Amino acid sequence: RQYYRAANLGESYTGNLARFLSRDNVPLGRSGKVEEAARLIIGQAKAAADMVAAGEAEKVVALGGGMHHAKPHYGEGFCIYNDVAFCARYLRQVHGLDRVLVLDTDAHAGNGTAEYFYDDPSVLLVDLHQDPRTLYPGTGFADQLGSGDGKGFTINVPMPPFSEWGAYRLVFEKIVRPVTEEFRPQVIIRNGGSDPHAADELTNLGLQVKDFRMLGEQVREMAGVCAGREVDLIGSGYNRQVLPHAWLALICGLAGIDVELEEPEIASVWKSVDHSPDDIRT
Repeated sequence: RQYYRAANLGESYTGNLARFLSRDNVPLGRSGKVEEAARLIIGQAKAAADMVAAGEAEKVVALGGGMHHAKPHYGEGFCIYNDVAFCARYLRQVHGLDRVLVLDTDAHAGNGTAEYFYDDPSVLLVDLHQDPRTLYPGTGFADQLGSGDGKGFTINVPMPPFSEWGAYRLVFEKIVRPVTEEFRPQVIIRNGGSDPHAADELTNLGLQVKDFRMLGEQVREMAGVCAGREVDLIGSGYNRQVLPHAWLALICGLAGIDVELEEPEIASVWKSVDHSPDDIRT
């Protein structure tokens, strides 16, 4: 509420927005329409949750969401409000669901989402992301499992840089699918976009466009445990040539649509990865 009031006092608000946001989100003092856009993203997550919970749709895809870095009281990493966490809590508190599974396939760890549910056994967070020693936000290690009653309900799966579909398939077969069967969620929420692609400009993973269809297919099959009920918040991707193709592939896999997919022609880009020491954990 405090940030909402601050952001909507006017574009030239002179207060300290740094109390609410990291500098990568908005130029301080000129929030403009960014906060309004963030509320619209929350609104589409609410609409998606309502449709699935009411049985109006088995699966709903919402484009432009997945703001998984936003924390309960602080926005960071291009994320102001966390629509992933909102969607899960809304399904629990308003629609009375007992078990919600959040699957985060973004290349970056969902540190904000994890903070929301770290001690909550009703929300199982399974987070596949690039090794946090090599990528923002520097959290999401395998031994970060949750706390209190929620211990064991946060599952981080750090992927080595340049991981291809074979590595992802193994993770789904050995970890994601078995824990889904054991947890028996009533709804699955997935978030993530195209940034695990090999040509993404901010990350260092190794997926191709066709692999995003297979990722979507895995999620569609997983949702069999909850009568197909799934909310998909597609967002992220830092290569404009790749993004539309990868997002389309995801949707095709999620919906079981068989169309020919195109891998865009992109000039080969050499990437290096700095392995920071373990003490970068925050």
